[in-house]
Amino acid sequence: MMPPSSSQRRPPPPPLLLDSQIRDWVVLPLLLIMILAGLLRSSISKYLRPPPKPVNIHDRHSKSLLLRTSRLKGPNGNYLSEGRWEARRIAWSSRGDSSSSSTIGYLRTQATHIESQKKQETNNAEESIPGLPNMTDPTAMLDGMKGNMASMVQNMIMMQGISHFFRGYILVKVPFPLTTGFKQMFQRGLDLNTLDTSYVSSVSWYFLVMFGLRAFFRLAMGDLNQEEVEGIEVQKGLGVEYPTGPPGAFDAVKVLKVEADNLELMGCKGRKFCVDEAERGLLGKRYPKKSKRRGVNDNGGEVLFGLTAGKGKQKSI
Repeated sequence: MMPPSSSQRRPPPPPLLLDSQIRDWVVLPLLLIMILAGLLRSSISKYLRPPPKPVNIHDRHSKSLLLRTSRLKGPNGNYLSEGRWEARRIAWSSRGDSSSSSTIGYLRTQATHIESQKKQETNNAEESIPGLPNMTDPTAMLDGMKGNMASMVQNMIMMQGISHFFRGYILVKVPFPLTTGFKQMFQRGLDLNTLDTSYVSSVSWYFLVMFGLRAFFRLAMGDLNQEEVEGIEVQKGLGVEYPTGPPGAFDAVKVLKVEADNLELMGCKGRKFCVDEAERGLLGKRYPKKSKRRGVNDNGGEVLFGLTAGKGKQKSI
């Protein structure tokens, strides 16, 4: 039988007994100071945050149109009859050169109108300020730097102060064992290889509390901090990626044209229309033919609000 090695005979290190005064004069005051500092940082960032820019009326109207077309493409469109759904699809996306419709769809009409308005605004701006290059507004970059300045300065002051006054302090112990991979994260500022990983130093306690208080600030103040607001402003959209240029930009003309092309390629195949199924199930053999139903013209086409898509004004039967 092999004798036990030295590492196997070595007893586990005894647990450290932390002084209660460290809890009363270091741990709890640091927690309170960081809560107050977070509230102060949030208030300062609100004052440094630039006022919201007015939304372009064309962009707002385009997003409203996209919301309506998404309802037509989604499950809500199944609550229409097949003919009414097809009439709406043509009314939104028609090119005006097909046999089913001689009028241009509303999405394409709005895209052309917005494009002409933007060209007119661009010409007016060039006439008022000649020779101005097309570049990013530098004030937007300055506003972003102002928003991050408060958090950067505060973090630098807090970290330097904690490192100066509480260097080498062991503040708390995590109530569960950890692997040695967490040693650098939990024991920053301590050069003790034999110390258990579950003990937390003062600098590591600062970082843990700083990142852990974000949910508390969101719950207490009911508002997002500056970093999350900027991230949401960059990532917000309609949930569909369109070729709209740089990140965060919204090109209404391109978006409306892409949406019109998508609607043009869609068809009724694979869709189950609840209205048609309900009428057929209720009437059975007495279900009328298409030409005898209400809302159908003499040619068998569906009438949408008194209008047949592409054939002018018609009266419903």
